[in-house]
Amino acid sequence: ASGKDLGIDIGMNKLLALSNRKFLGKRTLEICEKVRRRKPGSRGRRRAHEERRHYFGEVVNEIDFTQFRMIAIENIKGLKNGKKPKRGKQFRKVVAPWTAAYVLTRIELKAQENRVLCVKVDPRYTSQTCPKCSHRAASNRSNEKFRCVQCGYADDADFVGSLNILNRALGSLPSPNLAAVSSETV
Repeated sequence: ASGKDLGIDIGMNKLLALSNRKFLGKRTLEICEKVRRRKPGSRGRRRAHEERRHYFGEVVNEIDFTQFRMIAIENIKGLKNGKKPKRGKQFRKVVAPWTAAYVLTRIELKAQENRVLCVKVDPRYTSQTCPKCSHRAASNRSNEKFRCVQCGYADDADFVGSLNILNRALGSLPSPNLAAVSSETV
């Protein structure tokens, strides 16, 4: 019941962006590219899958779950499915070996082992919404950079996403003593 709250944004360039300004898993693209380059069904592909699973497990283990009372994560579903305007063949090739579901499951299990509440929230627009003024626009985010076109707040886009995930989770909990978090806390 005591401890801090943490928001986690899951991504490709940085596997985990935490709302306490830590970035974990900076080799994710490299590891996933190894899987993609290997021939399907080969021993090399199996070894690459094992290396990816081991790496993702190590990254999740870097989080000290004992200091948190609640962890907010994205409820990612259907990211790899379907053709959408910004999801062309190249996007699908890069995302194919990425296993967000495995990472989310590992986080949920580690949270459960440490008796930490794990809250899933809708990830839509979390990296496009300003945590200061709540202005949402696609132009707020440019690659890994976030700059609010309304108030001028600037930061890393994945960090902003983790703050917004945490704020959404805190807003969805029924307890009245949980208030929304600004970028100055956790």
